[in-house]
Amino acid sequence: MAASTSILAEKLHEYPHHDVIDGASDAMLDDILNQNDGVLQLVHRYAGRTFCTPGKRLRLDAESYYPDYMDGTGLDEVWMCCTVPIVTGVIDSRTGKAPFREGEAHVLTPDGKVISLQDLIETNPEAVMGVKVTAFAKSLFGKATWPIVSKKFDNLNPIPHHLHWAKWEVYDINSFDNPGVSPSHYHTTAMGLYPFVTKDDFLACMKRWGQGEYNGVRHLSPHTMMNLDNGFVMPNGVLHSPTDLCTHELHVTMDEHFLAEDLTLDGRIGAADAFYACREEDYPKDRHEDWEYLVDTFDFEANQDPDFVLKNSRPAITAEEFAADGVDAQWIVYGEVLGDQKCSILRLTLAPGAKTNFCPESPTLFHTNGGRGRLGKLEVRYHQDMKLGEIYPEIGFITQSALDRGGVEIENTGTEPLVLTFDFPQHAHSKTPGVDAPS
Repeated sequence: MAASTSILAEKLHEYPHHDVIDGASDAMLDDILNQNDGVLQLVHRYAGRTFCTPGKRLRLDAESYYPDYMDGTGLDEVWMCCTVPIVTGVIDSRTGKAPFREGEAHVLTPDGKVISLQDLIETNPEAVMGVKVTAFAKSLFGKATWPIVSKKFDNLNPIPHHLHWAKWEVYDINSFDNPGVSPSHYHTTAMGLYPFVTKDDFLACMKRWGQGEYNGVRHLSPHTMMNLDNGFVMPNGVLHSPTDLCTHELHVTMDEHFLAEDLTLDGRIGAADAFYACREEDYPKDRHEDWEYLVDTFDFEANQDPDFVLKNSRPAITAEEFAADGVDAQWIVYGEVLGDQKCSILRLTLAPGAKTNFCPESPTLFHTNGGRGRLGKLEVRYHQDMKLGEIYPEIGFITQSALDRGGVEIENTGTEPLVLTFDFPQHAHSKTPGVDAPS
């Protein structure tokens, strides 16, 4: 029977010809786990932001960046592992609603349908995430869910200057996502405030919101060049305007933010929009546009730390425990963040013909940065000019079920290096990478 061509509200906007399964059974989970030796294939989930312009480095074909059903908004993000729908404000003109389960991670089933990763987790959390991650997620969120978000954002211009009251995040700005960018580039991230900025200076700046051409907040922040192929940590509460490079980012499962500037290269931002994504528990609604309250709440010490870049840079280091003959392994993000082990990023590079058995302590998301090969039975390949509507095997999830089988054999089956990046959740390692074991 030919595949359905209908466009319905309960379809993923990128894959209108693939049926979405709502809910999973134990038998269905077993079939999906057994298909690729416990490795799940995830589909790319794309999203657009009305206040951003795509940088066009997500490897989509030219026509796919601006879907005709998004009213001029372009796709500038790919979400790889998020267990809740995101909210971008975009309306799908085919349905008159926000895109169905926007940004939420979905897994390809053996019969070509898709099912949410969260449905599979809820069916048997310990088989998918393991005992430790399941317990941690329940303690943090009150339910079993993957406790970390993986995505890439790619913008032509820097993102509006903003801060997160509660959400910390980490960055991996790499040469694979930014081909042709020289190490001597001048793509910078604004972060924090200069030490000479006073509370009165900052208050005067915020009071200029919407009163003139530009409130000028970004002029109060130092700008730092980001090193390609190294990591960086951005603690919550610190102003930042990420670089106009394609950036792989991990953060805790939430998307709250406060926008601190009223004009960007992509347009004006209204005062109500500045506070739109603030949670009530972080910033009360009756205090919106109360600039004195903002300044009183603002963490000047964290924002004016003269050693901020030094403390939060993460130069890549060798991951000895995963290196092998023909296998280079590097920690890109590692160490403690805000006093404990928040998350980590590992990059493996396998030479042509190389194999390794990969068995970390925790389940992990992975995505492909170059080459072709296999993880267990799942064949992966790095693609260019991807088209919306088609599924490409690049992203996957190594479950606890795979680790219980002794891990996953990874093999480079191509003629170029196979490059894979792994995103680990909070407290994934018994010894935090990059931190000496306690004496």
